[in-house]
Amino acid sequence: MTEADTARLMRVTEAIVRELDRQGIAHTLVNLKFDALELAKVAIRAADGVVVPFRKPLP
Repeated sequence: MTEADTARLMRVTEAIVRELDRQGIAHTLVNLKFDALELAKVAIRAADGVVVPFRKPLP
């Protein structure tokens, strides 16, 4: 992963976390073991046109 890719991933992750906080659901998603970094990776791949199935993690 290049520095530009890493920077993009961090910006998207921060945006996702801010939005989840704003909507008041960040804590709930943490309790459900969702990973914001994984969500950001999926969002970036989707923006780049790659379809990525995303499932709830197993307990």
